[in-house]
Amino acid sequence: MNSLSNIHQKSCRFQRIVIAIFTLSAIGFTTQSPAQMATNTQAPVARPKPVLGWNSIGPLGCTGITAEKLRWQADLMAEKGLIKAGYTTFVIECGWEEDYGNYPLVLYDGVMGQDYHSFRDDFRRRGLGLGFGTWGGPQLCPRTEEEAKIYAKPKTDLDGYVFALNELGATYLSHRPCDWGFPQVLQSDMAVELNSRYVQMESAISNRGYQNKMFYATGQWGASPSAVNTKANSWRIADDTLDSWNSFIRTLNTLYPYSIANRGPYNDLGFLQLGENRLTMAEKRTQFCFWAAAKSPLIFSTDVSRLHPDEIGLLTNPRAIAVNQDALGQSITLKHRYPDMDIWSGPLSDGSTVAVIINWSDDSSQKNINLEDLGFSSAHVYEVLSGKDLGVVSTTYVSTIEKHGSLFLKFTKTKPARQRTFQRFPVEVAEITGSAILKLTSQGVKVAGNLKADGETGVRWKNIPGSRNGNTVVSFDYVNADLAIGNMDDTKLNFKRTAIIINESTKYDVDFPITGLTWDNMIQGFLVSLPLKPGYNTIRIQAEGDWAPDFHCLSVEQRAQQYF
Repeated sequence: MNSLSNIHQKSCRFQRIVIAIFTLSAIGFTTQSPAQMATNTQAPVARPKPVLGWNSIGPLGCTGITAEKLRWQADLMAEKGLIKAGYTTFVIECGWEEDYGNYPLVLYDGVMGQDYHSFRDDFRRRGLGLGFGTWGGPQLCPRTEEEAKIYAKPKTDLDGYVFALNELGATYLSHRPCDWGFPQVLQSDMAVELNSRYVQMESAISNRGYQNKMFYATGQWGASPSAVNTKANSWRIADDTLDSWNSFIRTLNTLYPYSIANRGPYNDLGFLQLGENRLTMAEKRTQFCFWAAAKSPLIFSTDVSRLHPDEIGLLTNPRAIAVNQDALGQSITLKHRYPDMDIWSGPLSDGSTVAVIINWSDDSSQKNINLEDLGFSSAHVYEVLSGKDLGVVSTTYVSTIEKHGSLFLKFTKTKPARQRTFQRFPVEVAEITGSAILKLTSQGVKVAGNLKADGETGVRWKNIPGSRNGNTVVSFDYVNADLAIGNMDDTKLNFKRTAIIINESTKYDVDFPITGLTWDNMIQGFLVSLPLKPGYNTIRIQAEGDWAPDFHCLSVEQRAQQYF
């Protein structure tokens, strides 16, 4: 009885503090001059860099979070050199706020105590900025059927809410409305309501003039026009990445259309999976290198005391961090997909190029990296993690990559490769078989669709010229908006495995990543290498186990005097 009474009294005392904050914030807001208002709503002068930091959800969950536990993790970050390396954002994901009436913000006493200023300043002295995760409504996801119908209720006073967050010292706000990140929401009219939550929070941050001091990280945006003009600093592109290789594959394929669009927000690929889990060290290294080169925020959610020294060395690698924090802020994108490896690359602000080559093989194997896939005939090559100078490489770089491992390379002093030219074969000149149909997208693009896996349905092109000198590079324009539902089904990895049958004999499987949120989002120029014979060939596309993407055309690389 007495303990319950004490908790209630503490809560009431803190509520009065929050109300006082709100009252002052409201007075301050209403007395601003038009000139001050204009100053507060100005766009950021410089784009912030991707956040590096730690998140509480993994080691501490949402219950039983205490200031003592949080300070211990912060002390460990300092002890292991993580803060010095740049991991200066300390995110309390959940279990820190209550949904209580119409107050803008009410805290659980156990997390920060009564003196939140002291708590905030304690972390500032450590060199850490506080971050907070919120759904902008009830802290726990709805559990009853009735609650699930209405989802989480939004905050009614976002201006007061972000003001209170600023008082807490928030330098990072992670906003992910509960129960919204599913295809039936992202790909429907409900996306308008989802996106409006983000737009309203953006406006509150801007109204308060915090856009230059509070990094705004959102969950997934749905398919509505409001996503195009977002002011968010980063957005999740997929559900949470888990500690499995298949989960990494799912996230990697999801990045593909976002990396091509290259919009304003950084693409948040989720938490780095470190500590004691199911990933091998090679897989953890691949994930980290890919995240860094994609310019994703580098946030891990692991008990710092359980990090292996190799993981700490990886997290604090200065060359990898420099790539992630590069001023250009542009993600790598997929340049060429082979059956046994992916080649991703992107530019850096100094004119160099960074690349991540991923080994899909289930064993250590030698890879021949064709520099032409990166757009070069020769280049000076460096290993990013080790800093090793690999010298000048012409045409092909050969290296052995461990199982599920990767190469993280930087290319300087590059010489351009010849520009590839292609002969185009639209779907109109192809033969449609079985249940396949020709249709128009809402953008007026003609595609072959309804490609089901029945052994008869497909699209077949004839008279496709092949090369005498090895495989032929073939480019596909296609649409695939079949998003994975959640992150637990390893049969749904955000690609469609599709059979490419050459001359009705050789079957070649290609994994086509998603192209966007809707069946109007077409990607052009997805490159694969196919074993076409010299002379003319037939290419037939057929679904493999599931529906195939919709195809608009294929194009074949033209090389002078190589076809007959």
